Amino acid sequence: MTTLAASHAAQAGEHESEITEKLILGWIENVHLQPSGLKAKAKLDTGAKTSSIHAKNIEHFEKDGEPWVRFQFSSNTKLKEAKYTNGKSKKVITLEAPITRRALIKRHKHTSLERPVVALPFTLAGMEYTAEFTLTDRSKFLYPVLLGRRFLKHVAIVDPGNTFLRTRSMEPEAPKAEAPESDTADHSTDKAEHDQ
Repeated sequence: MTTLAASHAAQAGEHESEITEKLILGWIENVHLQPSGLKAKAKLDTGAKTSSIHAKNIEHFEKDGEPWVRFQFSSNTKLKEAKYTNGKSKKVITLEAPITRRALIKRHKHTSLERPVVALPFTLAGMEYTAEFTLTDRSKFLYPVLLGRRFLKHVAIVDPGNTFLRTRSMEPEAPKAEAPESDTADHSTDKAEHDQ
């Protein structure tokens, strides 16, 4: 394999080689949202194109003539609504970011939805990244963050038989048989793209 990678790089000339070293990560890993450092469990899902993040009380506003969004995030998707509204929970943070684009979410047997997409910084396995996330209420799902193919294809190979391979810090083991969470039931697409 080493020879193949070197040969490919030589043929690529001045262009960056398509073969890059990637992390091997479990299907669940911890991320830390920046700049707050709040830890959250992320599901690494190669069946989803776009990453998404748990967002409550989404507000649209303008800043310097550009569309922005403000929303509340908690690493606990089952947190009671009162914890968001009274503003006293340490488990809830408010994030603001410019809208980078809008994603069309195709839903099985339902009309499509348009959701705002924002770029958010986070750390994963000691490395800093920024990824685009659709904002969605993930209360019906177990994990507050989903990392999809757009992010994973540049960074990681997912081992579906393991969790917390790079971010284990006395974490309880994730459930072996996942509840009927199907993040891929809503296929995230750009308006011009369709994800089968």
